[in-house]
This record gives sequence, C-alpha cells and structure tokens, in this order.
Amino acid sequence: MSLVRGSAGGRRRLVLVVAAVAALAIAASLALSTLRTGPAPAPAPSPSGGPASPEAGADAPVAVFIGDSYTVGAGSEIAGSGFPAILGQARGWQVVNLAVSGTGYVRAHAAGYCPEGGCPAYAGVIDDAVAADPDVVVVSGGRNDLGLEGIDAAVADFFQQLRAALPEARIVVTSPLWDDSATPPELVAMRETVARESRRVGAELVDLGDLFAGRPELIAPDDLHPNAAGLRLIAERIDEALGAG
Repeated sequence: MSLVRGSAGGRRRLVLVVAAVAALAIAASLALSTLRTGPAPAPAPSPSGGPASPEAGADAPVAVFIGDSYTVGAGSEIAGSGFPAILGQARGWQVVNLAVSGTGYVRAHAAGYCPEGGCPAYAGVIDDAVAADPDVVVVSGGRNDLGLEGIDAAVADFFQQLRAALPEARIVVTSPLWDDSATPPELVAMRETVARESRRVGAELVDLGDLFAGRPELIAPDDLHPNAAGLRLIAERIDEALGAG
C-alpha cells in the first residue's frame, strides 16, 4: 500500500524498476532459446505453426519439411529456420518445419529439447505432417544414419508410409548432404537408396550431389553445418530443380 501512496517520483522509480526486471526476464528467455541445437517439434503443427515466408498468404501452398540439423539450420546465423524459410519465401509457401537436429531415417534423438521419450526418426513425424494438411512435403537428410543397421529398410518404409498418409501431396526429396570434407562411401550408397525408394513412391528427387565439397566458405565455424550462405545455396538448388509452379 505504501508504494501506491508514494510520491510521483517514487512511482516513477517503481515503474523503472519493473521495466528493468521485465527486460532482464526477456533477455534471459532469449538466451536460453539460443542454447537449443534444434526446435522442439510441435505436437500438432498447423500451416501457420512454422516460419512462413512474409509474402505467403492464407491461400498459399503449405509446405512441410522433414529433416535434420541441416534443415533446422543449426550452427548458422539463421538457426531454427534454415533453408526452408529461404525456399518458402522464394516459392510463396507457408512453411511448417518439422526437422529436428540429430534425427534421420533410422536415428531417433534424445536431446534436452526433445519431449519425454525423445525425438523420433523421420517416420515418427508423419502424423504431424498430416496434421498440417500440406500441399508439398520436402524431405532432406540422412547423414545421421551412417553406421546404423537397417538403413535400406527404414528408408523404404518411411517413403511408403509417407505416401500412404499423403497420397495427393507433392513429395520432394533431396539426396543426403555432406560437409566440405570427402564424402564417405557409405553416404554415397545411402544416396542411391534414397533415390531408389523415393522414386518408387512417385517423389521428385533433387540430387544435390557434393554441394559443399572443397567449399569451406559455405560451412559454419563448427566445421559441420552449412552457414547462411550454404543454406541459401541449398534453397536455390532445390528451387531451380522444381522449376515454375
């Protein structure tokens, strides 16, 4: 009560103190958010639930992205939105980014930003993709699966499930990417598997090849992920491959 009855100068000091506390709380929240290496997947995303291109209107096509840290944009200046935001802006899509760092066709991930039970492999987000009612689904990734067993079967099963769940959607698949170092033979073999199984369900394959080979200027300081320029290049190559429409 004494604070309410205080002088005008006292009230001004109180307002300044409250404003300072609020600013510190916001700054702390932002700082915590930057510690995440990938976004926590929404349990029931909607077309407006992910980062959308500024030009995309309510009637714009909805594009769902399924992928890993390259799709999230981890390690770059645009972490959390990644190349999907760039591609969505170029094509006028509403973007729903379901990608999660550390996951793949086989590999699930149990990081601090995952819900109880961990973040699932790609097949585990198909229900969320369906909930977004997409016109387009873009699938990218695969390097996290190297060294695991059952890759061929998991890739085939994923694409069969995805097509069965979204029979009318346009499915676009990129070949698994590597960084600027020499691409391991296991990834080359996986690219062949992804190409074969995605085409089997009528998906459009975008073969990105060794996009970053010998190009360290496109890799983030962590020596693993593409930087903003590298992510922009991914978006441009996909956009070129898809053509008009």
